[in-house]
Order: sequence, then structure tokens, then C-alpha cells
Amino acid sequence: MAEKGLTLTTDLGSNIPNIQFDKDKITQVVTNLVVNAIKFTEKGSITIKTSSTGNIVKLEVRDTGIGIKETDMPKLFQKFSQLDRGLERKTGGSGLGLVISKNIIDKHGGKIGAESVCGEGSTFYFILPIEERRNRQ
Repeated sequence: MAEKGLTLTTDLGSNIPNIQFDKDKITQVVTNLVVNAIKFTEKGSITIKTSSTGNIVKLEVRDTGIGIKETDMPKLFQKFSQLDRGLERKTGGSGLGLVISKNIIDKHGGKIGAESVCGEGSTFYFILPIEERRNRQ
């Protein structure tokens, strides 16, 4: 990241409640999203943002990278699907990172998605439900 001159910023919400999740698995998802952002961002920045509204917690990884064509968006979370662009072929990868991330988030009862403008960057996010703790007797 330093060799590209990228800046990493965080915008961590102050109202994030404690929630239960598999720490190792969610760390793997965040790592996948940040590594992808670094891989496909040649200049600019990457921002990690957390927020909480209602009964959900949301984490976003926003970059100023190459972005994704609208026609390629449906392929993002499909097994062994890599988008056919020169930079991606240079960077390698199995095409499984986002599929694995989707599986992890699905198992947590959440949702994962992306928004992008080709040439302007992408935002990958996941949402996890906040489970209410019930009184145990």
C-alpha cells in the first residue's frame, strides 16, 4: 500500500454495539475486501467505515480504484468468476475471495454487496444483524 502511495482512513461509528460473531471469519471477510481494494487501486485512498442503524451493523470498504463495469456486477460473488480486465489478470487470484466472504456473511445471517462506478472506484459492504440478547433463566 505504501509503495502505491495510497492512504487508508477509518470512519468508525461511535454507536456500534457489541455483537456476537465469529471473529476469525469476519476478520477474513474484512481482509478480503481491503486486499481487493488495495489490489485494484493504483492511486488515491481506501476508507473503512462502520455504522449502525436499527438492528444492523454495516461495514464498508470504499476505494478510488478502477471500478467495475455495471455488466460485471452480477459476477462478483460467483464461484471462480474473475472479471476480464488486464489489471485483474496481472494481479492474479483464485476468484474465490468474494465467494468465501459471501458464504461467511450468509452464515452470520447478513448480506454482502457492492456498488461501483467504472473508473471512479468501488464500495464493498456487508451488513450483520444485531441479535437481541434474551434473558436466560
